[in-house]
Amino acid sequence: MSSWPYHFVDLNDRQKHERRILLDRYGVFAQLSALVPIAVILLFRLGIWVLSERRRQQEYAAVPTSPGLKRERLSGSGALLRRWRRLEWWLESDVGGGWGVRGRWIAGLAWGAWTGDDYLHITKRFGEVAVSQFPMHYILSMKSAYSPLSLVLNSSHEELNPWHRLSGRIIYSLLALHASWYLNLFIQVGVLAKRLKSLDVIIGLIAFIGLTIISTTSLAFVRRWSYRVFFVMHLTIGVTILPLLFFHASYLRLYIIEALAIFVFDIVCRNLDTTTGYATITPVPHTKLVKIRIPVPASKIKRFHAAPGQHVYLSIPPESTPPTTTTPSIHGLLFNPFTVADVGAKDITVVLRILNGPTTKAIENLGHLTKARPPINIEGPLGSSRRFTNLAQNYDRILLFAGGVGATFILPIYYHLQKQLDNEARSPDRLTCIWSMRSAAEASWAIEPEASEQIDDDANVKIFLTRTREDQIQEPIPADGSIELDDLTVKEEPVKATGGRDRPDIGKIVDGVFKAGHEERVAVLVCGPVAMAREVKKEVGKWVSKGRDVWFHDEGFGW
Repeated sequence: MSSWPYHFVDLNDRQKHERRILLDRYGVFAQLSALVPIAVILLFRLGIWVLSERRRQQEYAAVPTSPGLKRERLSGSGALLRRWRRLEWWLESDVGGGWGVRGRWIAGLAWGAWTGDDYLHITKRFGEVAVSQFPMHYILSMKSAYSPLSLVLNSSHEELNPWHRLSGRIIYSLLALHASWYLNLFIQVGVLAKRLKSLDVIIGLIAFIGLTIISTTSLAFVRRWSYRVFFVMHLTIGVTILPLLFFHASYLRLYIIEALAIFVFDIVCRNLDTTTGYATITPVPHTKLVKIRIPVPASKIKRFHAAPGQHVYLSIPPESTPPTTTTPSIHGLLFNPFTVADVGAKDITVVLRILNGPTTKAIENLGHLTKARPPINIEGPLGSSRRFTNLAQNYDRILLFAGGVGATFILPIYYHLQKQLDNEARSPDRLTCIWSMRSAAEASWAIEPEASEQIDDDANVKIFLTRTREDQIQEPIPADGSIELDDLTVKEEPVKATGGRDRPDIGKIVDGVFKAGHEERVAVLVCGPVAMAREVKKEVGKWVSKGRDVWFHDEGFGW
């Protein structure tokens, strides 16, 4: 044990006071240092913007196959750019098991690493540095459109939330060290029984147990088992832990007050951005989909028209809670994200799939009410799609993938980009949309009977139906044995399988787009099941490794 660097050191009152000053200084430094990465990101983006503007000025209305672009690709700067693209793609790739991407883990390890031989000093520092990160941790969790980080970094909650999760893991690791090292100290000096009766230690242990519950219920398999358990535990313990830590140690109180102020600010902003509308709920026949049309105030509808593919947080107010709900109070805590599939002159439309969660089940029950227009709360619009409305100008080809109800995100963007290409007199063939779904009935929400051209008439949209026609008409016979006359006939499918009656060959589709032009810049967006997004990213990554200029976006609500 002689190599162990930390020892129990006896200090006089002056030395203890100096240690306290030093510990407080570490806490302040740790909190302020959270601003350094933000400044670096902003400077990096500024540099990228300057370089891209210079590069754009040097290019001539780029013909992607031009010799000039080829020479640039083969030059020394081009080789350096290709290496950077490969590194950037590698950093944005998953480490596996749902634990996030490599870049965030590298940043997190570097963040936690920089944080004498005084055992008690390092033990206290673990705790103070961890709690000093609470304010930034709560900012990263903000869903409001007025989140300071969202505004400064021009990012969405979905982009910041992975950093919130990583921040939580770092904080929990530091506090686990703080708690375990303190318990070891009590054992080594023979005061464990005495200290476990002290109020500050009891409060600290309760707070740590609460954090352990949060960390455990945040695991992927728990969220899949019951997202409700994860959300309720995360919210209730995340709030109650603040007063516990406030009374645990006086030197933590400034950080706790800051975190609480941020939490209250988020609630106020979200309430101000929430409106209530009397919704029209329409089940989509022969599917588990529901179409909801919600009126929006005139003062807010412009924000919905500003960009396609935005989303709202939908919640059910007490007056709309179905009488069959076993726990009506749960709806006051649940805010589910749904993409805005369509924006009208005075209302918006969302399409959602009925699952086993309380929100979608309640909406399904409300949809069965005759002539009812229940009030529904919506917060938003939100999302990152506001930042990529100029893809048609910045990229030579655009490839969109939609899986099932993920088309509520992809189709509005497709139509928006289609208009951009038409306004710029560019070929519509530069835009390709792949839509994979189980049955043709799932596309009926996107069909407009009065439209001159339907979506399956568009040569640049390929629709794949993964279930056979026979599977679709094999419906269970009702318990009373009755069969509607309409069910005895094979219904005409609302859309044609223009891509095929099988899963799309993603590798072949991606290769076809990239082979269309060797120097072309390509944007790829995907919204669908995790497996689809993973496969698309894998196939696109092969072209990134060859040095292609690619912008990739995976839209999803994993948390």
